[in-house]
Amino acid sequence: MPTSYLEGREAHFAEALRLMVRIATVNPPGVDYLPMVEHLTGRLRALDMPPTVHRVPDADAVAEGIDPTYPRYNIIARWDVGARRTVHFNAHYDVVPVSAGDWRMPPFDGKTSGGWLYGRGAGDMKGSIVALLGAIEALQATGAAPAVNVEVSFTADEETGGALGAGWITRQGLVHADFAIECEGAAGSNVGIGHNGVLWLDVQIEGKAAHASSPERGVNAFEKMALMVHQLQSTKRRLASPSRRWRDPGGHIRQPTINIGGVFAGGEGLKVNTVPGRAHFTIDRRLVPGENLQGAEAELVEALAAAARHAEARHRVRTLLRIEPCVVRPEGDLPTAFARSLRNIRRRSPGFRVTTGFTDLHYFVEDLQLPGIGYGVTGERAHGADERVNLRDLVQTARIYADFLLRGIDGA
Repeated sequence: MPTSYLEGREAHFAEALRLMVRIATVNPPGVDYLPMVEHLTGRLRALDMPPTVHRVPDADAVAEGIDPTYPRYNIIARWDVGARRTVHFNAHYDVVPVSAGDWRMPPFDGKTSGGWLYGRGAGDMKGSIVALLGAIEALQATGAAPAVNVEVSFTADEETGGALGAGWITRQGLVHADFAIECEGAAGSNVGIGHNGVLWLDVQIEGKAAHASSPERGVNAFEKMALMVHQLQSTKRRLASPSRRWRDPGGHIRQPTINIGGVFAGGEGLKVNTVPGRAHFTIDRRLVPGENLQGAEAELVEALAAAARHAEARHRVRTLLRIEPCVVRPEGDLPTAFARSLRNIRRRSPGFRVTTGFTDLHYFVEDLQLPGIGYGVTGERAHGADERVNLRDLVQTARIYADFLLRGIDGA
């Protein structure tokens, strides 16, 4: 049995993940993408899944505001066993930047300690790639044919919205499947059935630079920014009202959120003895299912306009990212089938979860109208210092993938 074959392979998985963590695919700006693609295509060829590598055209990168000297690559591969239906697995290979001084462990070494492997991307989400490839290897090594055709994509840029990764392959018509599994979005005993929406804005404040000895000759953009941010606290309070609540399938209450100033800065030429003539800050607005992205954006733009009037500030708003909330029914065939495999391996009653973050699932569910779920390894400290993944959980996740592939959508 493939699931038995995978037992005790923690060291094998650790080495496979270590090799991936050491390729520091940091985005932005998108470095070492080609070495990662070469590594992954080698793994796929070893599994007799001939990959196709798609280099995103420079014009498409420029249109998304990406420097084409950092090219984007996406990989598609397929194991066709003549089954009636096909399941597509997607995983991203880019990782967020690190502040190395905050880490106890080297962020790109893949060191192990106490049953954990440490490194940027260990949990988000190179560990899931290792688990998926391990599951396919287990089926092939034991001569077990999957009940579905298997299509996989390893894509770029999820950490910056996925437009040139999963979004690009869906727009190009490169996905040929009946179901989609995003290899993140839930873990452990939960099956992921969607994610929050997100709206990122950049707010520019225009002042007038002057010498600090004569501040009355300038317009202090920093002070205007501070006044606007203070006014936006009322927007936070409105989002926290009971009328905005949403209840997830597990009965947990979710609220929309807003985070102000993830990035904030002044303009060029700032010194202690200058009146700042320009400033900007960002807004991260998370939407719960049931909210409408267009309506949320209009509400926030109006709140910014009102704050600017109060501060007597000149401002401009630029939208950086828009992603609608995404939710699928837990009673559907795919969530039910995957939950069955989760129960078989973990011996726990499965739950269903809508993640507060966002994943690339919406490109498959919303854009392609495919039934989809999310599931991957249980990582800890994603996007933070000393990100890590439990090696036993790597094996368990691979066993769940293998069990699902063996049983398919209709298997008992």
